[in-house]
Amino acid sequence: MRRYDLDWLRVIVFGLLIFYHVGMFFVPWGWHIKNNVLYEDLTWPMRFLNQWRLPILFVISGMGSFYALNKRNGFQFMGERIKRLLIPLIFGMAVIVPVQVYAERVYKGEFQGGYFDFWPQLAFIGVYPEGNISW
Repeated sequence: MRRYDLDWLRVIVFGLLIFYHVGMFFVPWGWHIKNNVLYEDLTWPMRFLNQWRLPILFVISGMGSFYALNKRNGFQFMGERIKRLLIPLIFGMAVIVPVQVYAERVYKGEFQGGYFDFWPQLAFIGVYPEGNISW
């Protein structure tokens, strides 16, 4: 039986997650790139979201896994999860994360040059924050 309440809760939490990460540009604590103007008024809403945004996603994920395991065995479940998550994981590690690190390095004056100069030479060297592998 599909749990539409969990689906909607997940949609709402992911929506808040997007606003949270946009807000990271404007609060005083660390982030890859910061805006020139910081908004102190965002600090408390961001701290509030920070306390429960990931735990609630883990609870929803655990509930989804529980229901999924009631309909299939462990090997079927693992196979489905690998098919569903492996390609987005590889895409994120190869495409999205290097762009973030490149933008941060340029912003902090640690790299000069285009992205296609950065990617093949430096994107996968060393472990973040000193290096560039941040996943």
